[in-house]
Amino acid sequence: MDILQSVFPVFLVIAIGATARRYRFIDEPFVRTANALVYYLLLPVLLFHEIGTSDFRQAFSAPLVIGGYAATTAVFLLAFPLSRRMGLVPAERGAFIQGAFRANLAYVGLPIVLNAVGVEGLRKAGILLGFMVPLLNALAIMALLLPHKERQEGRGWESARNVLAQIATNPLILASFLGIGWSLFRLPLPGMLRNTLKILSSATLPLSLLCLGGAISFERARTGFSPAAAAAAMKVVLLTGLGLAAYRWMGVSGDDLRIGAIMLGCPTAVITYVMASQLKGDPDLAGTIIVVSTAASAFTITGWLFFLRGMGW
Repeated sequence: MDILQSVFPVFLVIAIGATARRYRFIDEPFVRTANALVYYLLLPVLLFHEIGTSDFRQAFSAPLVIGGYAATTAVFLLAFPLSRRMGLVPAERGAFIQGAFRANLAYVGLPIVLNAVGVEGLRKAGILLGFMVPLLNALAIMALLLPHKERQEGRGWESARNVLAQIATNPLILASFLGIGWSLFRLPLPGMLRNTLKILSSATLPLSLLCLGGAISFERARTGFSPAAAAAAMKVVLLTGLGLAAYRWMGVSGDDLRIGAIMLGCPTAVITYVMASQLKGDPDLAGTIIVVSTAASAFTITGWLFFLRGMGW
């Protein structure tokens, strides 16, 4: 019951957000504005506060990062030939490959880690997020552009350079590494500032989950259920399984292993729809993958946590 109570409330809040959007308690302009608030202010504040006030040497886990990189890269490489064998056109291939590995770490992973592991787990997950986001963005660009062979056309790679510039100024990455530096140098945080950050942080996860639910569009998820289901299975089952195998091989157990299972088991990120639209992917297929993987991950994350407990890890 404690596993169910850790995971399902997060998805219930997402469902409340989707229901509120369906009955127009919130609308698209509100979701856009609130998402910008969460992405550019509240989540960076949360990450900086939790990482900056922690002991980085104690919170950082190199095996978590290495295992996450290995599993993500392996699924990325496997999705390329699989998408070709499925007979998908280049735009569909890009959306399929991206949807198979790109996780919603911030909006789904952090709340579940906080519920399941606690504040110390949130700090470790925030550091892992800071290291994972650059890899996910770089692989997403290649996933969307390589099927088109845009190297010869140029325009797609110009868009890719713009996205790479966005990676360098990504507020989540900047906040994570600022917090890491603050923690490493053991800089003090004045009480008034600490309390201000704590108040802002408390608003982050509820609003982010409601926005995630409001951003999911069932209207866009109309086509391509079969490839969407395959991509979702690769994301929430295969990638997580590979990551857990790598973690166990490196001797990871306990809370660190649960954090890895949750973060790697997250559904496909909503941003994949936006990037598919920008970089010649199939946005409809991307939307379907988001919906399918989000629904499935409520059960798969719970299942992975049950599995770890049953194995005594």
